[in-house]
Amino acid sequence: GNGKLLQGGERAQDDELFVIQTHEIDAFTLSIFAEVPYTGQPVKIQEPLRQFKYDCMVASQHWNELSQNLSLELDHPDIKAIKEILPWFGANALTHYLTPYGLEQFGGAAWGTRDVSQGPIDFLINLGKYKEVRQVLCIIFSHQNPDGGWPQWWMFDRYLNIRAHEAHGDIAYWCIIALVNYISTTGDLKILDENLPYYHAEGVGSAEKTPLREHMDRLLNRITGSFIQGTALVPFGGGDWNDSLQPVSEELASRMISSWTVQMNYQAFSQYAQVLEQDGNLLQSRELKAICQSIKNDFNKHLVKKGVVAGYGLAETDGSISVLLHPSDKKTGIHYSLLPMNRGVLSGIFTNEQAVAHRQIIEQHLKGPDGARLMDKPLKYRGGIQSIFQRAESSTFFGREIGLMYIHEHLRYAESLAVMGRADDFVFALRQSLPVDYQKIVADGDFRQANCYYSSSDIGFKSRYEADERYHEINSGKITFRGGWRVYSSGPGIFIGLVISRMMGVRVDANRVILDPVLPNEFNGLAAKLNFLGKKVEFIYRVAGNCFSPREIKVNGKTVQIEYEKNQYRSGGAVVPRDLFISMLSKDENLVEILM
Repeated sequence: GNGKLLQGGERAQDDELFVIQTHEIDAFTLSIFAEVPYTGQPVKIQEPLRQFKYDCMVASQHWNELSQNLSLELDHPDIKAIKEILPWFGANALTHYLTPYGLEQFGGAAWGTRDVSQGPIDFLINLGKYKEVRQVLCIIFSHQNPDGGWPQWWMFDRYLNIRAHEAHGDIAYWCIIALVNYISTTGDLKILDENLPYYHAEGVGSAEKTPLREHMDRLLNRITGSFIQGTALVPFGGGDWNDSLQPVSEELASRMISSWTVQMNYQAFSQYAQVLEQDGNLLQSRELKAICQSIKNDFNKHLVKKGVVAGYGLAETDGSISVLLHPSDKKTGIHYSLLPMNRGVLSGIFTNEQAVAHRQIIEQHLKGPDGARLMDKPLKYRGGIQSIFQRAESSTFFGREIGLMYIHEHLRYAESLAVMGRADDFVFALRQSLPVDYQKIVADGDFRQANCYYSSSDIGFKSRYEADERYHEINSGKITFRGGWRVYSSGPGIFIGLVISRMMGVRVDANRVILDPVLPNEFNGLAAKLNFLGKKVEFIYRVAGNCFSPREIKVNGKTVQIEYEKNQYRSGGAVVPRDLFISMLSKDENLVEILM
């Protein structure tokens, strides 16, 4: 307490501080130990400054090894900010991967099935950690239920039997997409023959085992067997990625349809059909492609009304499907939902015209100073009474998903901009997700810790009632945007993946190398280093015209003949055969020039 510092030596009643008083000195070192099983001996650091510098050097070396010596060099504030945050986000990504809880969430340590299939997979696969990705996938599929589904989350070791009893409708698709991304990148079709157990309450020794392809077949049958009668649309299934919009009853969950989950189904099936084709299973591949066409037809028939995708559909007793979170929605008052507008592009289910139209809707109705928001306004709060959705209508806290600015989905918005070739908007969206020099990007942003990931941007409303009354002021300059939960999210891994695969544009697709940077003209001269395909490579970007789709590639001074990747929303990236590309990386340190 601070009693000795106060007159009379009495402790202030509201004082919760831990106070240390020393003699007059110019430096001191404090070590705090928290140990459960044994008592440790304090270590006295003889030269604190030297020790600090040494610890920083060790941490930097560790990051360089982990990140394949990833570095960015350009005298531009955006590149400097991205470069500054990369090692910190790398640490955050590892925290989420290894001990999944954040600074505001002291319990946890369970693997969220959808979470680990995103951030950790994106992080590892873009850093070339293919062995680790394979191991993670085997762990995920070894926790699959015998019926083909998964729990929302599950724990390890002696806590193995502690797992969720339910899962949202989107969980399975993330597992498929993660598996497909690994196979597409590595060409490792043999993983489908890996003999893996299903979850069993008595442990692996009692579990049924089948090849991974059988795991997938059970999953595909489970999904197609769940389609809403008369359609190829999957039901909401108790929720989707937005955890605040869980339906209030099982009956409602059975009738609701998430447009976003339907898009995830379309993406997962489309991508796995390509894997089956590579594996020689042409019949099953054709069957999946036919299902995808039915999904796309029903999506446009039932979930896109007057050119706008709805957040949700609702199967009525007469066989029709009404829509929610749409300009025609009279029940919720919500007119626009960000998730299906982003995923419409990322899944490829949108036409180019639909993609352009929905990007304009986002700009007009879903953007705040701090980024893209989940809906155009929050659901009305009526004292916690639930009519359609659970947490969004009952939570007294206006933050995270309920506060509508969730950085994870903002990153998916950034990704959709990259797919569409919107270079300036893409980089600005990346900057909005960083705490570095935050107030230079978001003028009304509050002071925040500048070296960690924030799960959300929360408005400092006093109550849900005030949020309902004043939400329309978010663009007025009168609102303060505060940082939400720190560290815990798959967002840091997604961010690093976007820097490598979309901004630098360096991707591997089995037998091909794809160079598809999306860069503003201001990034002309950007130099990026990365240990790539086992070689030290420096990528130099000459941005002199187009902000995407390179017109020429030179490897160690030699021009490479290129083809172009298919992209239905713009000209695609440059494609080079993998073996040819590796053969041209013949030096100890290689130079790849990308002319745009």
